[in-house]
Amino acid sequence: MRKQMSGVCFRLIVLLATVFISELTLAQNSDYRAPRNEFGVPNLQGLWEKRFATPVERPAALGNKRFYTEEEATEFEQRAIERRIAREAPVDPDRGAPEVGADIEFRTDTNFLPDLPVEVARINGELRTSLIIEPENGRFPMRDESMEFRARYFEMMNNNFDGPEARPPGERCLHLGPPLPTMTNADGTHVQIVQTETYVVIYSEEAIQTRIVKLNKSHPEIPIQRWMGDSIGYWEGETLVIHTNSFRPEHTVSQIATSEEFEVTERIKAVSENELLYSYTIFDPITYTEPVVAELPFTRMPPGQKLYESACHEGNRAVMDILMGARVIEQDARKEDQ
Repeated sequence: MRKQMSGVCFRLIVLLATVFISELTLAQNSDYRAPRNEFGVPNLQGLWEKRFATPVERPAALGNKRFYTEEEATEFEQRAIERRIAREAPVDPDRGAPEVGADIEFRTDTNFLPDLPVEVARINGELRTSLIIEPENGRFPMRDESMEFRARYFEMMNNNFDGPEARPPGERCLHLGPPLPTMTNADGTHVQIVQTETYVVIYSEEAIQTRIVKLNKSHPEIPIQRWMGDSIGYWEGETLVIHTNSFRPEHTVSQIATSEEFEVTERIKAVSENELLYSYTIFDPITYTEPVVAELPFTRMPPGQKLYESACHEGNRAVMDILMGARVIEQDARKEDQ
């Protein structure tokens, strides 16, 4: 009963948070009215991108500091430029092996990603220190027990080489990054929105991930877990509201922690001809102590630019090599025991 009541209270909180961010966003961007498409709803179609380096989660040292001054933003961007230069520098071919337990960077991959964004995200005139705006400290309000579970899960995943099903979804090229590509600035940087009378399709260049949002429909009575969940949407004035649930549990290995109760409500609204304000509210009472609200700015891609295939092929070869290496280690261990 206590868990059930806790869930009810949490849902009430997330509803109030969603209403709050909705009213705040609409109040500050109520002047612009997007052109209508042939179905009489706001036309959000086109190619969009997220070009900023603002992190999802605010650095703890900034506390409740929601936005930078112009001078602080300039300093942030200068540091980001320095990191980008270091990341794009040629890799030393004579470098030694990393220390035991050290992280291995995808330097060869990032060398093919020039001019990564360094700007601070500007939303409603604020130079944001994080995409998360609720809780006030801009950080994920993780429950202690969920942090312990994730630590055990990661340890098990990183040391389980029994078969491909035990490896992380990103390693197998099944799903990269956050539960939805639009939720962070790390993946799904370039997207295309396509609208029909009954569907909205959000296509992400990163890993060719395609979301199909059913308009004015209900979630199925018997849910089926999917990589990007089950999405239903409706129009609320100028805003497209999307609710998504039924995510696969493996999503918890991504940048945003999740459980089987993870749900997210997104709101997409055009604030000018070439800008979208995208916000989302996370609901997951098992993982978080309260709802999480974040905002991201999207800008229209310049004329002449297009999306390209960004297929993930590494997993086709890497997983086989990883499992083969594990079998060799096991074979060597058996020889030593003989």
